[in-house]
Amino acid sequence: MNSYSDITHDRFDAVKLLIFLLLVSAIAQGQLPAGFRWVDFKKDASIVSKIEQALKAENYTAIREMGLADGFALVMTVQRDSGQATPNGDQWSVYSVSTKDWKARTLLIGYNLQIKDWISLQSRDKQDLGIVYMDCWECEPASVFTAIHYDPREGWRARWANEKDPYHPGVVFLITDVGDPYTNEDVDQVFAVLASEDGVATVGTWYHSRDLATGKISNGLAKFSVDPSTGEDKSAVLAGSKAKEWELQLCKARDSWSKPARGQSSRACKGVLGTEREAPK
Repeated sequence: MNSYSDITHDRFDAVKLLIFLLLVSAIAQGQLPAGFRWVDFKKDASIVSKIEQALKAENYTAIREMGLADGFALVMTVQRDSGQATPNGDQWSVYSVSTKDWKARTLLIGYNLQIKDWISLQSRDKQDLGIVYMDCWECEPASVFTAIHYDPREGWRARWANEKDPYHPGVVFLITDVGDPYTNEDVDQVFAVLASEDGVATVGTWYHSRDLATGKISNGLAKFSVDPSTGEDKSAVLAGSKAKEWELQLCKARDSWSKPARGQSSRACKGVLGTEREAPK
């Protein structure tokens, strides 16, 4: 039988856990951008009805998420074929819907969409919603990272527009139809969303390949960011010492819910980190 002190201690631990959970909940609520809120499908029935009318011409099975900021709604839907066995093949569509004229504009279409977290890309007081998705299904898909940005005049848009393929904006960080057996090369692909000391994030990719026939090494390093003064999306291909520094930063990154990363355990990264450890002091 537990003693009185044991029971008291257990209750104290339970209270501490409850306080901790309340703090976590409060912090999560505090991370929402100013003026933004997620729609409650039950309490906001009139708004839901108007958005359904705005999307009546669109092909979708269900609305998954709705968020409101000033005069525009951010809406995410899925379309599922009637004979589809599981939700894995759901096609996601993301829209910006004006709450003034109720016109919808498609931002992206993809599969296996994951909402990551609110990420500061321009400044600490301006946050975008990080999203990861695949560009196709039952194919050799590319994995893409983008951030949904809000403009009070234009509504929502996805960062790093794709002019050749408008419905798949963002940074391609994983290509599946490369490397043996698809191509005659050994491929490592490294990706990370990195936050600097001021809390503003940048996105990086590293495509490292070795030709299996000749042994030739090819490197492609890119940095994606946002201009702090204009909010314009930027991208740059790095070379020389800047590329080497970027390799190291990408390989040191750690995956988290808010700041995704991949490829840090690859042979290319192990080589970079091993070189750093062996460097003389």
